[in-house]
Amino acid sequence: MGACPQRIINFKNYSIDMISSMIRSVDVPDESDEPFILGLICENDAYPALDLAGQNRVQYNPNFRFISLRCLGGTNLVWIADALSKGIDGIMLIGCKFGDDYQCHFIKGSQVANERLGKVQETLDRLMLEAERVQQVQLAINEWDNLPQILDDFSERLKELGPNPYKGF
Repeated sequence: MGACPQRIINFKNYSIDMISSMIRSVDVPDESDEPFILGLICENDAYPALDLAGQNRVQYNPNFRFISLRCLGGTNLVWIADALSKGIDGIMLIGCKFGDDYQCHFIKGSQVANERLGKVQETLDRLMLEAERVQQVQLAINEWDNLPQILDDFSERLKELGPNPYKGF
């Protein structure tokens, strides 16, 4: 699904257009001192980690909006382009661990997303934006307490870059 250039590979109740609609419906503030960030987050490990952080009343940056994905491996570059052209300052892809401690429920989804992220530079070059506006993070469900620091670090990096030039259009 994520690699389909024609955007025709979809699943029942889960499609590229469905996620695109969610991204387009995000209300991006025109002006803010804080970066506005979209998190595309794996439903199997990363989203439960976010949920555990909430259950434990852990405070995190309120300028993040999260959209749950079945697997980070299904991330389509159209979503990144849609979000950035909408004025969202940065995108964080949060997925399962890969490597020796592989935990992905879809075999190699996070690893595939990481490899595909190398191609995001072409999209960002077209939009004349910095590659640092998109970051992938690996997060196991039991690492929920690391999430606020991960989010804050990314937000600080985006502050250094400044606001997305598409903000307000």
